Amino acid sequence: MSRSWIVAAFVFITVGAFAQDYQFITCGPGYNKQSYVNIKEGTEKLVNNDAWDLAFTAFSFQDAGIFINESSGSTQGQNLPLTELYDARVTNFTDNIILDSITNSRFLNSEKSWTYGAFNESRVISDPYDFGWGKYVPSAQRVNGNKIYVLKLRNGQYKKIMIESLIGTTYTFKYANLDGSNEVVKTINKMPVSPTKLIYFSMTTNDIVDVTPSRGYDLIYGRYISLAKDPNGTIEQQYNVTGILTGPGTKAVAAKGVNTMTVSHLDYENSYSAQTDIIGYDWKALVGTSWSIANDRAYFVKTVENRVWKIVIKDFEGSATGNAVFEKTDLGISSLDVLEGTETNVSPNPVSDVMHIALDTKSLGNNDFNIEVFDMSGKLIYNSINQNLNGFNIIEVDTDQWKSGMYIVKISNNLHQSAISKVTKL
Repeated sequence: MSRSWIVAAFVFITVGAFAQDYQFITCGPGYNKQSYVNIKEGTEKLVNNDAWDLAFTAFSFQDAGIFINESSGSTQGQNLPLTELYDARVTNFTDNIILDSITNSRFLNSEKSWTYGAFNESRVISDPYDFGWGKYVPSAQRVNGNKIYVLKLRNGQYKKIMIESLIGTTYTFKYANLDGSNEVVKTINKMPVSPTKLIYFSMTTNDIVDVTPSRGYDLIYGRYISLAKDPNGTIEQQYNVTGILTGPGTKAVAAKGVNTMTVSHLDYENSYSAQTDIIGYDWKALVGTSWSIANDRAYFVKTVENRVWKIVIKDFEGSATGNAVFEKTDLGISSLDVLEGTETNVSPNPVSDVMHIALDTKSLGNNDFNIEVFDMSGKLIYNSINQNLNGFNIIEVDTDQWKSGMYIVKISNNLHQSAISKVTKL
């Protein structure tokens, strides 16, 4: 790969000179579906809101997140029933549960990430061994369940449920009617683990259900519960909203108050977040009887394959159809954060006289790094070869004689991987 090609490609990304396309998505009339959206393929998989009730994380050997299905349709402006989770406020699975005593102890999924769901919301955040539904025992390498919940199903039935353990890769949980009858014990093995994998379970079929597309998904379009203001904008409380969540492994950043035609993802490259509601629901507002779309907002979405997309939402038809349309621009594979086993940081930015390049190498062995700096014409103005770097290293680059403007810093390792950053010289 020539130096001029690298810079040309980088400039190409900077000005956003990529073909635009439009993608239609829907969650059906009355918002009665969930849509699992693959941006690259331009496809979506629709499943009924009641297709599943629980979702277990299977991202690695250490995670133990459990979610409930908060998606619910609406009819004549009223929300339909959905799965609800409560603290049973009892110690033992056989204890009598008083429903009137639990109404104020409801748990909801957090939109902070896909790491923790509603079953994890009672955890002590400062305790890394506390998963809410149970605690990790290092000596036994297992999570032991210690909490009883009440699960209200969409049909109005109540079940008491306990996640008994996570041993190795196997979840074990049990549930029964409130009087203890019809007890069921289930096991779920989360192998093989995957950074994007959730295992979905239906209380109706008492079994795992397959709801995700075969080629994966990046976004989930449909209903979920979020803190929001009422239509009059006066009361803020938990509402069942219609919006877009990023899927496991996908990151996003919102660019608000911008010209959506000219905004560059490079200005937001250090702001990507795994928070699931970065796109969320507030890109639209009900004005009278019609929906208005925010026209000064773009979203940059980085998928699990490190491909960056610019998303601009163009249309939303409300509950009559559940249809929406977004414009998408493929910005290519991000060259950031692709150095395996090494974290990089270039600072300060903008730079005045000395630039610091930090390399935190996690892997042992022969770690050689080549650092190159190009100006925007493609001219190489700095090059250094750094051999046998292990651990944390800072490389200083004198920029005092550089002209003011934008530069490209390319860090390459001996595995032919590169990380590219944009730096402004004052």
